[in-house]
Amino acid sequence: MAIEIREGASIAFDSLRTNKLRSFLTVLGVIIGITAIMAMISIIEGLNRSMKAQLASLGTDVLYIRPFAPGAWVGQMPDSLRRRKWFTPDDADAIRRLCPAVEAVAPLNFEELRLRYRDTESRLTFVIGTSPDYMVTNNYAVNNGRGFTEAEVDHRAPVCVLGVDHVETLFPHVNPIGKSIYIGGQPFTVIGQAEPRGKFLGQSLDDIVLVPHTTLEKLFGPKLRMVLNAKPVSPELIDTAKEQIGEVLRRQRKVQYGQGDNFAIFTDQSLVDLYSQITGAFYLVMVAISSIGLMVGGIGVMNIMLVSVTERTREIGVRKALGARQRDVLWQFLVEAMTLTGAGGVIGVVVGLGVGKLIDIVTPLSFAVPLWGILLAFGSSTAIGLFFGLYPLRYE
Repeated sequence: MAIEIREGASIAFDSLRTNKLRSFLTVLGVIIGITAIMAMISIIEGLNRSMKAQLASLGTDVLYIRPFAPGAWVGQMPDSLRRRKWFTPDDADAIRRLCPAVEAVAPLNFEELRLRYRDTESRLTFVIGTSPDYMVTNNYAVNNGRGFTEAEVDHRAPVCVLGVDHVETLFPHVNPIGKSIYIGGQPFTVIGQAEPRGKFLGQSLDDIVLVPHTTLEKLFGPKLRMVLNAKPVSPELIDTAKEQIGEVLRRQRKVQYGQGDNFAIFTDQSLVDLYSQITGAFYLVMVAISSIGLMVGGIGVMNIMLVSVTERTREIGVRKALGARQRDVLWQFLVEAMTLTGAGGVIGVVVGLGVGKLIDIVTPLSFAVPLWGILLAFGSSTAIGLFFGLYPLRYE
């Protein structure tokens, strides 16, 4: 059997070398399809790995408390969700008092504003109003200056902590601590600089401005939407903390017995699961689109094999006259078809990896190549040769 395979492959390669251009044009559709599959797999796999690694670096024990969970609706938001109340500082205080499994809880409100120092102005950025617990719940640290205190929150002090992006923009060669800047036209004193955090899914984690939430409410309106972040005493107590917070918020938000919660508590793992669902659906769509290229390539292989069988009728007759069995001839042409698409698969894998790497270089998207992706791509191309190579052989 091994001798038959080597002999069939040798004859097939000789035929392909004789018709190089025709062979390349025939397998071009397979190359395009495999290239698309490999590029798609490498980018999505890279994003998945990058997201998991970055979430691990941010900490996986943060509890996000929101009026509704991410992905809770599709299309337009239902009125039942739109009418849900946001949270208040009293909710955070109640959780802090009544949840022994919770180490810290931070209220957060937001406003999109510009920062200005002398003649330099930043682009619009989200200013986060919060409390000192934000540094604990979100694993931030100050590496220059200090964070603000509970007393500054109580007194609505106009102080702020800047991320490194804003320090580099407003104070490229100056220590920012103690400097006065304008946030939304209001004067603030810079008291701290957050340590660099890098990027998450291509978005900078250092584009951050922290101020006391009471100050943000005082200057820009008391109706800012507020959410909560919490952190358990230890990662092992995250489920206990979640239950305790749920009980406290049901009382705070006056949820009647038997009614469903009018809020959501979720972790980073929930975000990973949602992301995996999205990328899984994207996988299916891209595979379906890429399969069109493979089908086109398969039809091309079928056509060329039909022509090849017709052109080589004399050769087939000579081989049979010399003692070749029918299965030997069938094997020759089947190996030729699989060799053709297999070569296209190898080229497609290499080109697809190159496309994925190029995207990795010129965009924030990550790049990773799982072994199963290479095997899937090459296996698909070989299967195309087997399937579409069998049909013309019925004319032999």
